[in-house]
Parts: sequence; C-alpha cells; structure tokens
Amino acid sequence: MKIRYLATLALAAFVMVSCHKKDEEKLYMDGNMNPGIPAYKVCGTSVQGLTGGITTPSSGVSYYWTNSYNTKDTSWIIPGGTYTFTIPDSLGKFTVTETAMANGYYNDIYNSYVTSIMPWLGGSVVGLPEPKDSIQDARDEQFYHIVEAGNLIWFAENLNYYGAGTGYEGADDMGYVTGRLYTWKEATGGTSGSGLGGGPQGACPDGWSVPTNEDWEDLAKALTGKEYPFMDKWSEVGNYVMSQATFNGDRFWPYSVNTNPKNELGWNALSGGMSQHQHHSFQGLLTYAYFWSSTEKDSNNAYYRYLYFDLPDFPFNFSDKDTPGFSVRCVKKK
Repeated sequence: MKIRYLATLALAAFVMVSCHKKDEEKLYMDGNMNPGIPAYKVCGTSVQGLTGGITTPSSGVSYYWTNSYNTKDTSWIIPGGTYTFTIPDSLGKFTVTETAMANGYYNDIYNSYVTSIMPWLGGSVVGLPEPKDSIQDARDEQFYHIVEAGNLIWFAENLNYYGAGTGYEGADDMGYVTGRLYTWKEATGGTSGSGLGGGPQGACPDGWSVPTNEDWEDLAKALTGKEYPFMDKWSEVGNYVMSQATFNGDRFWPYSVNTNPKNELGWNALSGGMSQHQHHSFQGLLTYAYFWSSTEKDSNNAYYRYLYFDLPDFPFNFSDKDTPGFSVRCVKKK
C-alpha cells in the first residue's frame, strides 16, 4: 500500500509539472493594439474601429471585438480590417473590447471606453440658464450663445472651431460640450493683443477676438462692480463665473465647502480641463478650467486664468505658447 501511495504521488507530481511546463510554453504577444475609438461620441452616431497592431507573432493572429451594451454586436475581423458599431441613444459609459488570439500565445486585450453625449442643452449638459442671444460662425455654421458684460460681448461657451486645437481626449464630439482646447499659438495665430477689445481674431469668428488682459479686467468689474488688476488672484471671483451645471449627471464643479457657484451674468464657466504636450495628454475634466489671454508675457510665454473646483478665486498664471491646450472665449466691443 505504501509503495502504491508513493507511486500515486509521483504520478500526480509528474502531471502537475507537465501541466506547468505546457503552460510555460505559451508566449506573450508584442505590439500595440489601438483601434482609435474616441472617448466621447454623440448618441446614435457610428464609430469605426481598426484591428491590428500585434507585431509578434507576425502572422496567424485573429481579432475579435465585443461591446458592453449589445452582446450580439460582435464579430471576427481580419488584421488591418475595420468594424463599425453605433453608439446607443442613451447616456452612459460603454466598453468596447478587442481581443487578439494566436496559437501558442496568450490572448492580448485592449479595452476602449466610450462616453455617449447629447450635445444640446438639456442633454448631456443640464443646469445652464436659458440662452437669450446667439451668433453663428459663418466658417462652420456653429452657433454660440453670447452675453453682455461691461463694455464687451462675450461668448457664453467655449470656442469649438475645428480649424485648430482638439477636443478633450482627442474626441472631436466633446467640443460640443466643453469646446476645443488650443495652444496659445493656435488660439491667437501667434499674435499678442492688448487694450480693450484689442486682441487678435486668431481662431475666433470674423469680428471677434481672443480676450486681452484688459478684456479680462473688464469682465471682473462687470461681475463684481470692483476694479481688479489682471495680475491679481481675483479673490472670490471664481464663484461669480462657475456654473451649477452637470455633465451626464455629474457636477462640472464637484461640491466643495470653499466654493459657491453663482454663474453671474450667465458666463457659464464649465470645467473643460486642459491638454498637455501639444495635445498628447489630457487632465482636469470636471475639476479645472483654463482660459487663454491673448496678451503675451514675453516671446515664449503668455497669460491665462484658471478655475479649480475647490478654489473660490479666479487666479492668473502664464505658460509657454506651444505646449498646453486651454479653452478660448471670444469677445468683441459692444
């Protein structure tokens, strides 16, 4: 009995070792699957994904894709092929998974996350005041709500001109919600501005300009009735421009005991975040907002103002002209 028991143990150990050895013979794939699916997309629109990206093995790779909202909407795709799916008509965040398979290799998986949006008021964005006036950009026929403040007329939303800049996370459709993000040179065309209404047209529509430091000072006075030099942290002024609006049910400005969003004059500041490294990375959505001034500090840097959900002020700072991407508001004299 003892000999048989030992033999049984030896056989079990051999089977375990053999199994481990067989598993260890599998290899890992190399390469980078990136189907290019946008992070934000308008409800009901079509999206196309691209298969491929695995370099090892160089052949024999099969791709399979699925999504989290329609389990029937799946298929096998040849390398270098495309697949198309439709974003649901409801708001939400969905997962699209692409899987690469090959004999002798572990599967490689790439998950894309897509947030559906409804770009009109009352869709993804809820809680902004009813707009009273608007203008149409003749270049692309987009409409912008506008508001009078002091000696100027301001856009009541961020610029979304597709001729420059990028949407948040590189998603063009997100521009309909928070506008596009522009480097200073993209925003101004590389031209500095000064004086009331003296900014360059830059990326703004004809007859409008990128605000100067003096334009920003005029806005602060219109909001509060007080004189504020541009080179000041503008204590409490952030409260006057922050909105209580929500994006797909989440507050643009998360609750903080330090802030009290009032959205005076309907200026509608939303936390559109920023881009970095010439639009190669993004951060700050639903936390920060950054707005360019067309006034340069020196040949390499330009001024901007920013908002933070936990800060009641509206401070200024400066940054280089080529790297970060900020929001743009357009202005013109009354």
